[in-house]
Amino acid sequence: MKINIKKEIKVDGFNVFASLPDMGRVGGLVSSYLAKNLKSECVAEIISSDKPWVWYHDGVVKISTEVYNIYYSKSYKLLVFTGESQPQETGELYRLCNTFLDYVQTIGKTNLLYGAGGYLREQVVGAPRVCGVVNNPKLKKLLEKSEIESIGNEINNITWFNGLILGLAADRNIDALGLFGEISETNIPQPLAAKSIVKAFAKMEDITLNTKPLDKQYEEILERIHKEKKPSRFRPGIG
Repeated sequence: MKINIKKEIKVDGFNVFASLPDMGRVGGLVSSYLAKNLKSECVAEIISSDKPWVWYHDGVVKISTEVYNIYYSKSYKLLVFTGESQPQETGELYRLCNTFLDYVQTIGKTNLLYGAGGYLREQVVGAPRVCGVVNNPKLKKLLEKSEIESIGNEINNITWFNGLILGLAADRNIDALGLFGEISETNIPQPLAAKSIVKAFAKMEDITLNTKPLDKQYEEILERIHKEKKPSRFRPGIG
């Protein structure tokens, strides 16, 4: 694993939003949305080669790499970490989290690190709710002020990047807060859950965000599902 610094930045008093695709790809949808819609630029990338396979094309193989991008929005003093997947191996996941946090601490003082992901519920009625977790009990007041309930006690662990990054941040005395949107389906992207998280984040940071791109993603998913359910016109025959 290596990090490629594209632009040196030094900032004190900035926030971080770090999340990767998980159930319903919620974490990835949120971080990619923020990177695209907050006038940000890519300042660094982390390159991982943990996949147990190689790419093959036209007789040639090459190592499979995954690139995680780090964006910075000067207007909002927000660092955003995003990517298209998560590491497949536990050791590589720890290396990714720590490589990113090492980089964060070279920039300056972090006010708050946000994470995000999907919260699987049996049934979701209306707009998905957002529930939260914190890595410092003092931050519970921030959730209460924003009218965000804590995740229920039926959950006793939060796995992979979107959970681990919060715990490792605590080890470095970085306050962190996780926002998790309700979903009832894990295998289909859930942009409405991502939209609820974006709206909660915007309220907490007192910023205005246009969530229409997430509505469009939702409509495109519905259209694709509808097309897949249409009966085929194919009829078996001979000749």
